[in-house]
Amino acid sequence: MKKKIGILTFHCAHNYGAVLQCYALQEVLKCRGYNVKIINYRPKYLLNQYKKFCFNRLISRNPIRMVKIWINEIMTINKRKKRYEAFQTFIETRLSLTPPVEGKNIPSSFDIYIMGSDQIWNPQITKGFDSVYFGEFRFPKNGKKYIAYAASMETSSLNQESKTFYSRVLKNFDAISVRENTFAQLLQSLTNKKIETVLDPTLLADPAIWDSIVKHPSIKEPYVLVYQVRRDKNTKRIANNIAKQLHAKVIEITANVSCKLMRNTYQSCSPEEFLGWIKYASCVITTSFHGTAFSIIYNKSFYCLKLGKGDTRTASLLQELELGNRMIEQTSSPKFQLINYEYVNEKIMILRKKSYQFLFSSLNTNEVI
Repeated sequence: MKKKIGILTFHCAHNYGAVLQCYALQEVLKCRGYNVKIINYRPKYLLNQYKKFCFNRLISRNPIRMVKIWINEIMTINKRKKRYEAFQTFIETRLSLTPPVEGKNIPSSFDIYIMGSDQIWNPQITKGFDSVYFGEFRFPKNGKKYIAYAASMETSSLNQESKTFYSRVLKNFDAISVRENTFAQLLQSLTNKKIETVLDPTLLADPAIWDSIVKHPSIKEPYVLVYQVRRDKNTKRIANNIAKQLHAKVIEITANVSCKLMRNTYQSCSPEEFLGWIKYASCVITTSFHGTAFSIIYNKSFYCLKLGKGDTRTASLLQELELGNRMIEQTSSPKFQLINYEYVNEKIMILRKKSYQFLFSSLNTNEVI
């Protein structure tokens, strides 16, 4: 009988990368016959920023800014409602969830706990380190396995406080993997356990998993897709330049809603629609790690803007795939070029096999890789 696995990650964030990486890891394990549940831990620091309406968002010490916030909130309420419902539908119908739990009530009924993927170890997101994502539960371990899979912190350095914390909590884990080479190097000096670098679950999953849920966009003509999490004005400039070369139009999918009326911009797409917009694009221009990852999954030509701090996840992936030239400067005006995906896909298969090896050996199974 397969062991029961509980996954702890940012599954409740209304963010395309967050929900899709969670779905990917769930499906990879389910396809191998495991009894998998997403532990429905929903910390307030994640929930509050995605609420349809949150009073705290409307408060500002600056009266002028507060008026602007109220106007934006009123003008975007329908868009936020549509976006909220699209994500909630995905979370509630695509993910195998436990009943909602608080940090102190993480269920003890699982044999194996997998923490990851996503930036669960990033204290800027979790408002200080969240002990739940480090296996600090209120019940004794008693032979249960704790595995970190592709955990991320998005950093190139650690202060002394972080080093002291990691030196302690890494002892909780039976196997540890992270998503970035730089992060692996930082952690390796703090533990005797081997820190592996593995693929994000979105790249670990067989592409057929995505094709089973992708939704085709309604547009018929060629388009260049823009997807930004960290926004930069040069992204649209570069997209317009590429679109002229391809005789295509520019479509933008946003990471949040705005009261600005922007032509050919979609602010309330479901995760399934997000996949479709990338799959059928002629080219993708992005500032997002998962925008880059899904461009690679769907063998799209793409360009990712180099924005400095926060680039480590994407830079690490592109370095592994020898696609470093696809991360471009903000001032660039690239000439459109196709990518040799025959070679890239071979590299992905090698990395996927290595990631599978880590995952299934950590589970102590006799899976055939």
